[in-house]
Amino acid sequence: MEMFLAETFKDENKLVEITDSKVLAHVNSLIPNFVQVGNAANNVTQAAKAGGEVLYKAIIPSGARLTNSKSMSGAVRGFYRGENGIKGHANLVAVNAQKGPAVVSNVASSAMSVGAMIVGQYYMPQINAELGEIKEGVSKIKSFQDNEFRSRVFSLIAHVKKIANFQVEILENDELRLSKIAQLDSLEEECTQLLGQANLTLNDFAKKTDIDYKNYKKELTEAHNWYMYQESLLDVLYSISDLRYTLNLGAVSRNQCEALLPAYTKQVKDTLESLTGWHSEMTDKLKIDYKEAKRKRTRLDAVVHLVPGLINDKFKYRAIEDDIAKKIETQSTGHIDEHKLNATDYYLEDIQVVSKNGKLYYLPTSDK
Repeated sequence: MEMFLAETFKDENKLVEITDSKVLAHVNSLIPNFVQVGNAANNVTQAAKAGGEVLYKAIIPSGARLTNSKSMSGAVRGFYRGENGIKGHANLVAVNAQKGPAVVSNVASSAMSVGAMIVGQYYMPQINAELGEIKEGVSKIKSFQDNEFRSRVFSLIAHVKKIANFQVEILENDELRLSKIAQLDSLEEECTQLLGQANLTLNDFAKKTDIDYKNYKKELTEAHNWYMYQESLLDVLYSISDLRYTLNLGAVSRNQCEALLPAYTKQVKDTLESLTGWHSEMTDKLKIDYKEAKRKRTRLDAVVHLVPGLINDKFKYRAIEDDIAKKIETQSTGHIDEHKLNATDYYLEDIQVVSKNGKLYYLPTSDK
């Protein structure tokens, strides 16, 4: 336990409040009276320093499963993992309560460490929120012929989102937690199948070059639905890998959790290159300037506007719908740069817990 001044945190927005009652109970069990002692000492220090606020920080080694310390009386020793098993340990001294020595609970019987539970509360809601945004994006896709595909995508997102809904019960119960990881494996397989179908369908559109402007618009609009499905499914695939890593509590490496991402990211990238090539060929063939939302007049239309075009160049072109121009630009730009592998091994980091004004906060040591 360490005391430090409030100004240590220049940006207090980085403090994430621990709100789940069961997580708070576990923290209080590990460090009894942490909040109360912090408040009491804080009041004394404020008086001594004319109102200067003091905070407290507890550092719990990540992935620790605590047991009684043999070298330090009244303390517990936290063992934590490295790549090759147990890496080391850290001693935590029991906090002295107002009415005598506090008892530090041994949480070795828990299915996971308190530190992992805190990390889970921080990351799982983030993943859940991301899935909510993905679901909203899918809802905006206009219904088209393949309603079965649409239904399967909604079902996939709903099931992954249900697992991402942070529940201490899942993290405390090894059997339940492992069953959710197994379910994620199944959902990942479903996601890759759907993503593969979207990629193949988009590649088929890229082969349709012998068409006029009317049919190009029709194919472009339908391709956009598949383009949006492709983007959403790749997002879900990344969320599944993040969620699998979180539920494994650091026992499985990042690389293993993300094993499929490079292959499917490349598949999406290759598909988008084909799509970009298709639009480049079609816009050149049909004389379309999508940045200016116009296309050159052809055939009889060009003959009718020949003379006016000699006077003013704008008469050589006719406007195209803004949504059509936007779809061409969006599909030509792609979305691949938005997806990057997450290299953060947050279960290998020490967990910092801050007591402030009767509340507990988690201080992430790295940004996601």
